[in-house]
Amino acid sequence: MDNATINKESALYKLLNQYPLGDNTSECLTCGACNSRCPWFDGEGGPLPRQIIRMAALGLDELLVNSDMLWDCLVCNRCTQVCPMGITMDKVVRKARSLAIADGKIPEDVKIGIKRRLETGDVNGLTTEEFVETVEWVSEEFVDEVDDPKAEIPHDIKGTKLLYLPNPRELGINLLHLTAMAKLFYATKETWTLSAHHTDVTNWGYFVGKDDITEKMALMVVEPAEKLGVETLVLSECGHGYHVLKYLLEDIIGRKPEFEVLSMPELIVRYAQKGVLKFDPGVHPYKIAYHDPCNIARKSGGYDAPRELLSMVCDGVVELIPNREDGICCGGGGGILQDSHSTPKRMITGKPKADQIKATGLQNLATACLSCHRQLGELSKHFKLGVTVDTVASLASEALIL
Repeated sequence: MDNATINKESALYKLLNQYPLGDNTSECLTCGACNSRCPWFDGEGGPLPRQIIRMAALGLDELLVNSDMLWDCLVCNRCTQVCPMGITMDKVVRKARSLAIADGKIPEDVKIGIKRRLETGDVNGLTTEEFVETVEWVSEEFVDEVDDPKAEIPHDIKGTKLLYLPNPRELGINLLHLTAMAKLFYATKETWTLSAHHTDVTNWGYFVGKDDITEKMALMVVEPAEKLGVETLVLSECGHGYHVLKYLLEDIIGRKPEFEVLSMPELIVRYAQKGVLKFDPGVHPYKIAYHDPCNIARKSGGYDAPRELLSMVCDGVVELIPNREDGICCGGGGGILQDSHSTPKRMITGKPKADQIKATGLQNLATACLSCHRQLGELSKHFKLGVTVDTVASLASEALIL
């Protein structure tokens, strides 16, 4: 392949070579450094970054668009860390995926999720009526949780300080997580609300490479928040949701939003530092290892808040080796988790992470992303790690002193 003739008329070649020097595929040295960092490489099989880069550089659009490797890539950007030419893998894959979608090639589950999200504001297709019904039902349970008959989980209240944007799982299979977050909001003593007009922190348009869909989904978050007049948009624990809404939002919508954006761990740490939120670390009298979600850590620099919060609610934080910008992907990134047929592949891409967790000898693991949470839980079961996986914010809710 390295001796093949470059097809400079290919759509992908033209797209990628619009990038400035230091960030386009034509500068690839074919050194293979990227392969050494890929979970697929460590996990024994699957696509390798160098293959994808070379196909893109040579303009082999049809070969790349029709290959499984395009959708098997985790878009974790760990390979980008060592590229001597600074080629950004997620840009290459996102552009190639946009061409694949234009040609009608997209995993069916991802296609359905995007359609539902654009139609209802939720990838699971939750309607406004179903949202209100769910929140009101959970609110009844929440009263018992905080032992306050006046407590509630509010929605569509104008002029509140905080607006919480949940993960779709919190309104479906993980309602207890929504209750746990409501408990933390309750303890801040601030006004807060949910929005029935948009109920989903995710943005699948981003990882499939469709800029127009990414913008539409972003505006579906921004416009209801601005109409409610909230001061701060608080994001559920979601890796790519955090990256898109905190670090890319202004570029995506072409303006600065009228509110601040914080992740749930960032919000909790802020109120803990003020002395408003207090925790009992004795609730978790053991050490907990922390997994860095790629989109929060490597792509967005969000290393400190989850660790600081975790240190407040347990006996100590243990680092996985390597970690932070060098951290290993859980094996469920880039949209592969959203494909219901991907489980066997995810167990391959997740093996390096499973080995890393096993090396700690610990039984408890935390992360700041609900997608990572799901993948890590499945890895524990598949590889018989015997590890309990929690999100950082849910652990904080358990240790909260009311």
